[in-house]
Amino acid sequence: MITGLTVLNVSGRVDSAQALGRQRFPRLNINIDKVEGSGERINVGFSFVADYMDGDSKEAKKVAEIKLDGTVEVSDTKENTKAMLAKWEKEHMLPVDIAEELINGLNFRCSSAGTLVAYSIGLIPPMVISTTKIQGASPAPGTGQGTAKR
Repeated sequence: MITGLTVLNVSGRVDSAQALGRQRFPRLNINIDKVEGSGERINVGFSFVADYMDGDSKEAKKVAEIKLDGTVEVSDTKENTKAMLAKWEKEHMLPVDIAEELINGLNFRCSSAGTLVAYSIGLIPPMVISTTKIQGASPAPGTGQGTAKR
């Protein structure tokens, strides 16, 4: 369960005033950069990036960007946190239920904070209203749970 979320760094940039007229809804990317902790708490380092392009094709050029970095605190039993840390260390994977909670929590919080940045520099807000469900993950051996890969 997420028990805390801290945004440590926020940045936003627009290449030019002309770029504002060509921007499209941003391509959003949430990265889990590191996972560490002990006992019943794990700290997850993340980055949230909204890339604004000047079109929808593969050849589109980036014209603006919003980026947020921070940490999320996750609390669970000592056994579960130890298993999560071991799995992350070995495979850079998290259990599906934790990954979904992280992605949805980060999406909401970063989209909200990113909207303030977007408004300040004339960009389309990076808001996504729907929730993310991870599909197609295979069950982790002996757990009955799937896994998500970063």
